[in-house]
Amino acid sequence: MKTNIILKKLFVLGLGVFLSVGAMAQDQQQGTPRKQLTPAERQEKMLENYKKNLNLTDAQAKKLKAIQEDRVKNMQAIRNDQNLTRDAKREKMKALHTSKQQEITAILNAEQKQKFAEMQAKRETRKSEMQGKRGDHRKGGKMKQHKMQRSN
Repeated sequence: MKTNIILKKLFVLGLGVFLSVGAMAQDQQQGTPRKQLTPAERQEKMLENYKKNLNLTDAQAKKLKAIQEDRVKNMQAIRNDQNLTRDAKREKMKALHTSKQQEITAILNAEQKQKFAEMQAKRETRKSEMQGKRGDHRKGGKMKQHKMQRSN
């Protein structure tokens, strides 16, 4: 009789341990959500990345920081402009991005320009991969099909 009670208690204890380990593993797998960086923090992180990967001189880093500060200020102005449509804002931001990229490449030497181009290519590849992972709902995939089924 005592053996049955002990076995039941061990079973319940084992089950509890099993469930708690599963929950902990799931928490670790999901990870903590990324902290949203402020524009200044993003700018500082980008500057450090460029310094490290492009071996920038102090003078180049100073110029790059000024370019980035100007870019952040202009981007904020475009975002806050209530007279522009969403598409117009997007076009202005693309044009600003292109001009700032040209300013950045102007302060780099030949070797740095090559590395910078490689960094940008990798960034674009990651960006397109991430857009693919977001799902097909933006381009008429599952969400559009679901809406079409509901309307029928």
